[in-house]
Amino acid sequence: MPKFSRNIRLFFALISDSIRVLIPFILIGAGFFYIAWQFVEPAPPNKFSMATGSVGGAYEQIGKRYAESFAASDFELELVNSGGSVENWSLLLDSKVDAALVQSGTLPELDDIPLEAVVSIALEPLFVFYRPNQVNLADTDFLTRLDQLSGMRIAIGGDGSGTRQLVYMLLEAAGLAEFYEANAQLIEIGGEAAAEALQSGEVDAAAFVMAPDAPLMTSLLADPELQVMNFSRAPALERRFPFLTQVTLHQGVVDLQSNLPNRDIQLIAPATYIAIRQGVHQSIVQLLIEAAKADQNRINLITEIKHFPSLLYTDIPIASDAQYFYERGPNILHRHFPFWVASLIDRMAILIIPLLAILIPLMRMAPPAFRWRIRRRIYRWYKRLRVIDDDLAKPDLPIELIQSDLDLVRQFENEVADTVVPLSYMEEFYNLRLHVAYIRSRLEERLTMTTQRQ
Repeated sequence: MPKFSRNIRLFFALISDSIRVLIPFILIGAGFFYIAWQFVEPAPPNKFSMATGSVGGAYEQIGKRYAESFAASDFELELVNSGGSVENWSLLLDSKVDAALVQSGTLPELDDIPLEAVVSIALEPLFVFYRPNQVNLADTDFLTRLDQLSGMRIAIGGDGSGTRQLVYMLLEAAGLAEFYEANAQLIEIGGEAAAEALQSGEVDAAAFVMAPDAPLMTSLLADPELQVMNFSRAPALERRFPFLTQVTLHQGVVDLQSNLPNRDIQLIAPATYIAIRQGVHQSIVQLLIEAAKADQNRINLITEIKHFPSLLYTDIPIASDAQYFYERGPNILHRHFPFWVASLIDRMAILIIPLLAILIPLMRMAPPAFRWRIRRRIYRWYKRLRVIDDDLAKPDLPIELIQSDLDLVRQFENEVADTVVPLSYMEEFYNLRLHVAYIRSRLEERLTMTTQRQ
């Protein structure tokens, strides 16, 4: 039982010594941890909002595909319907959404735009459908210039849409904007409502900025009572408006069997790209790029394969995180681990690496510090014994001092007997006990001799 009790004392003594040795290192490590934590990026939000477009429109369909990509990484992409690009800019600037699908050429004219682009995802042509029976086509088979729309009722897109802004800009460049405003012939409707108005004869022409393979475009191209304007001056418009790109919709590319369209059509196309507020978490930026790349597996009818997503065609600078992830792609962590695990490790890398660089040397110092503490416990008695040994070297040592030193040494013996040290230090421990006993015997001998002389 005494041996068991001693082992227990030894165990707790070692634990106590270890804790006392490690406390400074723990405090130093905690200090460095706190400093490094200031540079750790916060965790990405669980929910992210993106403005798309009108219900049933192309932007909404893109948003739904992106939401599925986000859901695969356990993130929720909240889609916010809007009137289009113009309204989306307002939602972004008012911080009501985190990202938005926008059309090039619709950027608000502000001195400071606290927004960034991620990637452009498509060129979406401007289609101007018209009813041939409402147009005098004596000199040409098809409408080819904007000024030929003079006198027609035109659906130019809904309020807040990029289509409306683009059409009005082009009419203004052609010198027709004031005429149409004076005659109230610009009808602010778009999408399916504009298509229905065109097919019913309520309007003579309608403008759409939309992918050519969109169901609405396919149905309008198949309508024998409608034609599409061929922009003969597309190269000139591309030069005048840098955000526009000349594209060709080749004969039969929409539907080979039905031969839609039935001729090559020159069009002009603004780009669609993703805009975000500054400071959006880099993990969200990466998810947006991955969703954009995954969405490009669909056939594109007017651009080359793998042309999009792209870092071109944007009105605002590309975010640095977007450029990094676009050019380098997902790192090895994101290729082999779930997104949240890889994201966590990415965030903590800035914390773990410097801490390891600091803590490893500190922990290497812990064993020597522990050994020093154990030896210090042994050597502190040697310091006292040396003083007593110096007293014994004096020839005329008073009996009172001898008795005082003897009492102190006997106290040392009791303290040493109660001291617990690890087995690896027993050699120093037993040497101490021998030396204490040696000094005690010398003091007893000196006390006896001094007493006899007196």
